[in-house]
Amino acid sequence: MEGDDTQKLSKGFVVGTLAFWLGKRAEDNKSHEWTVHVRSANGDEDAGLWIKRVVFQLHPTLQPPTRVIDHPPFEVTESGWGEFEIHMQIYVHDCNEKPIEVSHILKLYPDGDQSQQLNPSKPVVAERYDEIVFNDPSDALRARLEASSIPPSPNGWKSHPNAKWFTVFDMDSEFAQLQQVYQMVTAELQSASKRRTQQEEESKALRNQMQYQ
Repeated sequence: MEGDDTQKLSKGFVVGTLAFWLGKRAEDNKSHEWTVHVRSANGDEDAGLWIKRVVFQLHPTLQPPTRVIDHPPFEVTESGWGEFEIHMQIYVHDCNEKPIEVSHILKLYPDGDQSQQLNPSKPVVAERYDEIVFNDPSDALRARLEASSIPPSPNGWKSHPNAKWFTVFDMDSEFAQLQQVYQMVTAELQSASKRRTQQEEESKALRNQMQYQ
């Protein structure tokens, strides 16, 4: 049934960056080595079961600026000195689904006094949890989404070299926060629509009144 919530499936994922300072002897234009990634929220889950491809759009000074990754880990590693916004398109294993577009700011420096906190052995980590809702996934995609939720998988990110730096998210808590934001935005949109309708009715009544004067 169209609009039936029982047909919906959601999948949590994480986007983020890890940046290692290369030390005082590093070149001025290559002060950091950094990695941008898209990964599963669950460390035992194989993201490749439902993610087909991730396209990363980097700063134009990094050639080529468009990087296409067709297998996990879905990540790009580069070196540089400046922070910028990275755009990503996440393609799932269903050609009928539009790619999910997300953005993330590359963070090279820790909060506070940069000169006191830079540490070559400890990266600056900037990650966030997000969630995709598939309203009516195909049977094939549904099978992939459900299969990826049956951990553990040897292809999960727990075996990644940088796993110890990854943020562990409380997915239930993150989902509740996303739901709260969604409800607030929905309520505000409904309120704005109601105010606009009221203003239009008042304007119409005023015009009618002026016609009969």
